[in-house]
Amino acid sequence: MARVADTPRRKPRLRRNDSRLSRTDGRNDDLQQLLFELALVLLSRGITPTGFSKLAREAFIRAAAGHARLRNGKVNHSKVAALTGLPRKEIGRLLNQPQISAKSEAATLVPSERVVRGWLTDKRFLNHQGSPKSLAIDGEAFSFDKLVREYGGDVSPRAVLEELVRSRTVRRAGEQLTLQTSKLPNPRSGLGPLARVIPALVDGLRIASRQPTSSIDSMVYRLSLQATTEAELALIRQRCSSAVQSLLRGLRESLEHEFTVPIRKRPSTHALSLTVLLADVGTIES
Repeated sequence: MARVADTPRRKPRLRRNDSRLSRTDGRNDDLQQLLFELALVLLSRGITPTGFSKLAREAFIRAAAGHARLRNGKVNHSKVAALTGLPRKEIGRLLNQPQISAKSEAATLVPSERVVRGWLTDKRFLNHQGSPKSLAIDGEAFSFDKLVREYGGDVSPRAVLEELVRSRTVRRAGEQLTLQTSKLPNPRSGLGPLARVIPALVDGLRIASRQPTSSIDSMVYRLSLQATTEAELALIRQRCSSAVQSLLRGLRESLEHEFTVPIRKRPSTHALSLTVLLADVGTIES
């Protein structure tokens, strides 16, 4: 009888071009692009990945809580944990905490913001009138170097200084630094221009999540117009803006007169939102 040699079985190797891996990797491409564009805006507003992560975890927990309410109105924490993969202890803490505390919010600031906050609040870096002192870069007891080492974490004083000078928050004269309090951002400004766009983003997300796939095309319209020069693009933008304003004004006037019944005044329970965005998408490759 012939003898068959025992050969070890090889484990299946995961190839780079595996179709299942490709589908998994490409599944979140659109979401990654959305998060990238969002990060570009949030970074300029001082929102860090740590701060965004905390906000995202709370949002996921509250969204899951909407799917995990019992008949008595209470939230089933176990179901929320199953939906989000987060520990029940954290879920209970966040659901019982209406807003992120000021201490937690301060921990999410970028190093340059923490340094400025320390400069504005730490008595050692204030004069007798309570205003921020002009600080030497280093070499003194209460220098900018010491300020950064106390409030900037593991970021070097040089990196913080470059960022503050770039943003014109600090004026440098030789080896002396002055905090430009008039250049500090308004804490009430929030997300700035992004706040104007968020309602449109929310409308789009609600359409995608609440409407059947077959009906989305009847609710989202997109038109791309190409221009050969910047002057031509500016003309197209101006004409589109004028046309959109006329369209919205005409719809408001015609539909309000046609459907408004002034006999009984009751609060409206239904509404339709129409949003138009004019976006420069950059150079289109042919």
